[in-house]
Amino acid sequence: MGIDARRARSSLIVACTVIVSLALCGLAFASGGEGGGHSGGDVTNLLYRILNFVLMVIILVVVIRRTTIKDFFSNRQEEIRQKLASLKGDKEAAEARCSELEKQLKEFELQKKEIIEQFRADGAAEKEKIIKEARERAAQILAQASLTVEREIQSARDRLLKEMVEAAAAKAQALVAQQIKDSDQDHLVGEFIERVERLH
Repeated sequence: MGIDARRARSSLIVACTVIVSLALCGLAFASGGEGGGHSGGDVTNLLYRILNFVLMVIILVVVIRRTTIKDFFSNRQEEIRQKLASLKGDKEAAEARCSELEKQLKEFELQKKEIIEQFRADGAAEKEKIIKEARERAAQILAQASLTVEREIQSARDRLLKEMVEAAAAKAQALVAQQIKDSDQDHLVGEFIERVERLH
């Protein structure tokens, strides 16, 4: 039922109420004219009362037929039913949306847990990789340092040995030079020449 139809129906009900009120006022006015002692006045008074009653009945019948109170209440009931159906549909849609949002929230929580676990696993793997690379690098540095130390030690040994040989040779030469005489030198030179000749 539209707003204009409601206003028209309300206006009709107000107009009927005014007419009924006027009829009742006329009935009361007719009832108040009993002051005369004439019997004709009583008949006239009675006729006014009957006329007012008939008019009131006619007006009530017309008003009831025009306003169709039953239709008014049935239309109102239908409007309420439609509103309830609409509210029920809205409630169901809201519950469905709420359920969907709860489902999405649960999925988001699962995805968040999976992402966190993945980050933890990646972090642990990266940590192990870094530790492994650091150990390998430390082992390389230690091996290189050990090799360098060994080379330095060997070089020092070689230098020391060379110096000892040179010192021993110098000492031996000095001793030989002091102990060998000229005749011994001639004898050694002769033996050396003989050996060379034998080789040829």
